[in-house]
Formats: sequence, structure tokens, C-alpha cells
Amino acid sequence: MAYPRFIGKVENDYALLENDEFHHAKVKRIKESYKIEINDLRGNVYLAEVEEIGKKQLKAKILEKIPVKQNLLKITLFQCMPNHLSKIDDLIEPISELGVYQLVPVISKNSAVKEKDIIKKMKKWEKIALNSIKQCERLYPLKILEPIKFNEIRLDSDIGFIFYEREKENSLKNYLNKKANSVSVIIGAEGGITEEELKIAKEQGFESVSLGKNILRMETAVISGICQVNFVFNK
Repeated sequence: MAYPRFIGKVENDYALLENDEFHHAKVKRIKESYKIEINDLRGNVYLAEVEEIGKKQLKAKILEKIPVKQNLLKITLFQCMPNHLSKIDDLIEPISELGVYQLVPVISKNSAVKEKDIIKKMKKWEKIALNSIKQCERLYPLKILEPIKFNEIRLDSDIGFIFYEREKENSLKNYLNKKANSVSVIIGAEGGITEEELKIAKEQGFESVSLGKNILRMETAVISGICQVNFVFNK
């Protein structure tokens, strides 16, 4: 049986839900004696039984520790920022569900947004990422790093790809026999990747790959690209 999952503090065999999580429990109509799951954000998930619901917090008795399985593949998404940052609002949840480890906002040639505008959005994105782990049952939320310029991108993963709309020959199916524990991905926004940016990425060790014959919207390209990376490397 699946129980609702919350993020809480675990101390002395008890779990506490406070603030937003307490409000979420009230919205979910959690009552005393109900069983719930608790993620302590320390790599542990517990089954607990609600014992007390006060005005500001919920207290639950820990019954057992639940075995968890972590996603071993670490995907870093270097996402070029669109002109409407609200598009990123809608992407945080799906890329969290698809197991992206960290998101790096990138200011590219075709980005008409400023660094300060991106930074203002980060708290909202972090909150969306935190809420999404309860539904997809991740142990930790998606990490969202400070924005960088395109020429500051560095490849720190085992392998890296830049999805380039004009690439005609190379695709991820050519990497089915490759193994990697960490993968970095660069995806452009409106207007795509410039030839200069492609050159910069290749100099860093990124390999140019195609997402198919059609030109995709940014939102579609992100989902398609991450799904392909998972299919090839998450074995």
C-alpha cells in the first residue's frame, strides 16, 4: 500500500511536520492514527504513524525504516535560459521526475535575460524541486546552481553532449555500448545554439548529437534529451 510522503525532521523515534509540510498534511486531510512516509533529506525514508496534530505541527511515531533505491546516474543539465523564465518553472518538476541531478542556468547568445532575473527565480525553482521529490520519491531535491555564461561551462562528468539542431550524423544511439556514471547535457533555448557556442562546447569535450529530424521547442528538447540519456546510460 502506498502512503502519502512528506519531508520532516526525525528525532528520538519521532517525526515532526512543520510549516509548509504541516499545511500540506492538513490539505491531504491526514488524521491521527494515519500512516505516512517521512523523508528526512538525509538519505532516509521512514514509515510513521500519526500520533498528535497540533496547531503548528504534526507528530508521528517512527515504525520502520523503508528500503530505498538511489539513482546512480548523475545528470547535469546546462540549460540555456529562455526569454520567458516562466518556462523553466514548468520544467523543474519533469526534470526532477526524470532524475536530473543538478540544473545549471546558462546565459547564452540567444538569452535575453539578465543574471539578476535568474537569481530572483531560484528560490521558486528550489521550492518546486523540493515539492516534486514527494511525488517521484527521490531522496534529494534537484540541485539548482548559480547562473553562468556559456563560455564558463566546464565538463566535469564522465561524458558530455550538446544537443545541436543542425547535427545530422551523430545521435545517442551510437553510445549504447558506452558506460558512464555521470553525464552532462547542454540544451539551447529559443534560437538554438550558435556555431561559436558549439565550438566552445566541443573544446570543453562535449560531443554534438541530434535529437532527430524535427526542430523541437526548448521544452520538448529538454524532456526528449534527458529521456534519451536515461535510456542509454541508466542501466
